[in-house]
Amino acid sequence: MCGCAALAACTASASTGPIATVTVPRVGKPVPPVSAQAALSSEAFTSYAGLGASTDDGLAPGDTYAALHTACMSAAGYSQYATDVPYGIRANRGLAFAQAAGPWGYLGTALAAQVGFAGQAGPEDVPAGSGPGSLATLPQAVQSAAGKCANIVLNFNNAMFDGPLAIVETLNDDISNDVVNNADLKKATRVWSACMARNGYASSDPDALAQQAVTSLGLRVVAGQSPPPTPSAAQNAAQIAEAVADANCTTSSDLAGIYYAIQASFERQLVSANQVALDAGVRQYKAAFARELRRLPALLRTTSVSFQLGRGPTRKGPAPSPSPQSS
Repeated sequence: MCGCAALAACTASASTGPIATVTVPRVGKPVPPVSAQAALSSEAFTSYAGLGASTDDGLAPGDTYAALHTACMSAAGYSQYATDVPYGIRANRGLAFAQAAGPWGYLGTALAAQVGFAGQAGPEDVPAGSGPGSLATLPQAVQSAAGKCANIVLNFNNAMFDGPLAIVETLNDDISNDVVNNADLKKATRVWSACMARNGYASSDPDALAQQAVTSLGLRVVAGQSPPPTPSAAQNAAQIAEAVADANCTTSSDLAGIYYAIQASFERQLVSANQVALDAGVRQYKAAFARELRRLPALLRTTSVSFQLGRGPTRKGPAPSPSPQSS
């Protein structure tokens, strides 16, 4: 769900941006969700954030980058290799697809005790089927088609973020920044941090805590590198203990409950205020996707076989250290 390859996406700044004014909600002490994904599944912006990545977003079902890649390999005459070669899909780790731990702390004490932060592990930017040497073992003609299709998907991705999905990207950032700058969330995070300190863990940022655990244990696969060694039993026990402390402190501070209640409010407000523009963006995306499918034979004749990542991925999901902004 989260181990997706992030494609370069360039957010266009329109002359008149979306409506970004929100009213700060009073959330009190809400009941926390059973999981981060359960919370997202009921939020107003999730389907838009997942557009192009989710097969069942309810907006353009099946019109995904993965489907475009498969169609491209089929158009090239290599449908049997469609699942064996690299392709990139948009990765959204905050507002469409979620893991147990993040800026909301660690949700699920039972899960924490079972797998700890290993549940966060997954390819950071590794396309499907791109394990070490996997592409190189395929026929040269397949490798060439794979390179062309990767670039075709990449170019389409960039065009969508420059055009129909620009409003989605802008609202993604607006919602994320509104959430992490919220005073109630900051207060809950301080309570979480104090709780963690009492348990022997010094951290002021639950997201940084989780990411540091994954990185230090070598749990994250990096494109072009061999899989890291398996953590030792002692390392695994230590990271599970840290995750359990995180989960318990998340519960006692109600960090996750507050986080997702605030986010749900901001999403409802911004989606409602920008509904017309969002609907137009979805229509344009669906039309562009259908047009891209028709263009595949021509694109395969003109697209380079050398895969280019472009200008780097646009941030998706909550910003770890956003600059203050008014709403």
